[in-house]
Amino acid sequence: MKCPNCGGEIGRFELAPDCKHCGANIFYSQQEKLLAEDAKRCELEFASFRILKAKLKSAFIGGPIRIMRLVAMIMAIGFIFIPVATLSVELPMLSSKISLGAFGVYQAFSGGELSVFLSLADYIPGLFPAFAALAVIFVLIFLMGLGVFIALVLSFLNLNRSAKVCCGFSVAGFALSVAACVLSALMPSIAEPTFITAASGFGAYTLAAVFVLIFALNFITVKKDFKPEISATDLKRVETMKKIKAGEITFDELPLPVFETEEERKEAEKNE
Repeated sequence: MKCPNCGGEIGRFELAPDCKHCGANIFYSQQEKLLAEDAKRCELEFASFRILKAKLKSAFIGGPIRIMRLVAMIMAIGFIFIPVATLSVELPMLSSKISLGAFGVYQAFSGGELSVFLSLADYIPGLFPAFAALAVIFVLIFLMGLGVFIALVLSFLNLNRSAKVCCGFSVAGFALSVAACVLSALMPSIAEPTFITAASGFGAYTLAAVFVLIFALNFITVKKDFKPEISATDLKRVETMKKIKAGEITFDELPLPVFETEEERKEAEKNE
């Protein structure tokens, strides 16, 4: 082994507590070396945490616009539950209802209402295709909302790119919502000659409005190009840690502290 203080070679059977080369206590020198390495490791690794924290803060709660982006997303999730349109059938031996909303779609699959309306498809040749088209549009609107949600969640990786993706999804969502508004408004007149009652809901209108809001907020975010407040020293620490992991340098080659800003130096002096 080598002396942790001077690097001199120490034989396997040399049991003296002090190094024969420099006279330093081997045990305490080794402990001091390990503690210094831990201090350097903590300094470098915590820089990554602070950078992630700064990115999360900038993306989600960094200002009014970014907070409103979260609120708009929550509103969109809530509006998915408002029915876009509802079909009801009332016959002597049959009573059923199916609505195009998040909860209504779940009930249609779990409660069997979907199979009821599929069995009546031959008797409602004009209404069924219109309702099926509306259902497809609703699913696409849901997917656009899901795309916005995923882009928003991942916005801490790249806020500007996330906002651009949200703008694209919100434009598509708005166009689909307008189509749903038109089709749901026509449903009652299409159903009038049949034994099925159709009613348009407010879901498409509220979704169209919230997609406009999402687009506006993300468009502002793109134009403002918000940047997280990241210390240049922390960026150097992250780069240094990458070099250590790659084997380019070792902890022994680094000073303690590895990097120190003026503010950190003053804080250390105050604590002393």
